[in-house]
Amino acid sequence: MHTDPKSLWIPRLSNAPAVIDRSATMLVVCKDPDTRQHLRELLNAEGCDPILVDTYDELKVIAEKKRPDLIFLELEPTSEPMVDLCIELRAMEPTRDVPIILVSDTPASEELVAGGLLAGADEYVAAGERPTEMRARVRAQLRNKRYRDALQRVRGEREAFRRQAAVDPLTGLLNRGSLADLISDKVISGEPFAVLFIDIDHFKSVNDRFGHGAGDLVLKGVADYLKYGMRSGDDCGRYGGEEFVVVASDVSPERAYRLAERHRSAIAALSSEDVAYPSEVTVSIGVAVFEPDGGETSQDLLERADAALYAAKSSGRNRVVVARAPETPSVRPPGLASGFHERFVARHDDAKTR
Repeated sequence: MHTDPKSLWIPRLSNAPAVIDRSATMLVVCKDPDTRQHLRELLNAEGCDPILVDTYDELKVIAEKKRPDLIFLELEPTSEPMVDLCIELRAMEPTRDVPIILVSDTPASEELVAGGLLAGADEYVAAGERPTEMRARVRAQLRNKRYRDALQRVRGEREAFRRQAAVDPLTGLLNRGSLADLISDKVISGEPFAVLFIDIDHFKSVNDRFGHGAGDLVLKGVADYLKYGMRSGDDCGRYGGEEFVVVASDVSPERAYRLAERHRSAIAALSSEDVAYPSEVTVSIGVAVFEPDGGETSQDLLERADAALYAAKSSGRNRVVVARAPETPSVRPPGLASGFHERFVARHDDAKTR
């Protein structure tokens, strides 16, 4: 059967809600009895029960408690109180993004409306003379607020995901990838800083003797100390396993050594109550100070700190070793420091006895 295309009715999608959202919380501050009555009748007809207040102070108190979706604000002949209130509402966290509709029973002056809009209001309408327009503007403002709320939720979720991707889930410190990016940025900027490679001594024996739950408590105890014990401007993270890294800004080799020694002795002084582990906790620390004119990469710097840490472990543990300044770069495969492969293999074998 042939059907005339012109006879087909195709519904069009619209973002405009069919009716005003009855669950929306609406606050009305209005002294004029006619305007107040018009607003009440209009919103009641839409199934809404607005909260009516008489004073600006009452509005601010209720707005803090109710978290409104829409605010109706009466335009008064004297614009100063209304302008001040719009500014205050935009400064308050609960009402910063809440739509404000200026209303009057009869058309207000152009200057009065302009002053309110510039102070932070979103719309103006003469409720007594244009009820249909009022309904449409209310729906539009509620729709826009839903969009803003949804966007805020998406941004919040994205920020939460970003934080989760940047931190170690056990300790809450930066993870290895974030540390690598941080160190790379500092090397590129050429600013002086040091890397403190921190390794918990004999950590394998903790897991073997007391279980992995105790090992996690030790990791959290050391992480908490580093988080709250490091200097302002420094950063720290968990590099992996029982290894942590502190990125210390603006330090010389001598200052970096003193800083590392302070961290080492403070961790050794942690009581069993601090880390919920019935034994002494000590760390070995390897320090490498970045030399802007040394020509080394971020990977070279980490490898020097790693080598210093291996030296600290090999010489008895529970100590600090500062790496020598970088040598003049020689020709070698990209990303592979001289002797790093041998040190990595030795550290892998040594890990069995930690």
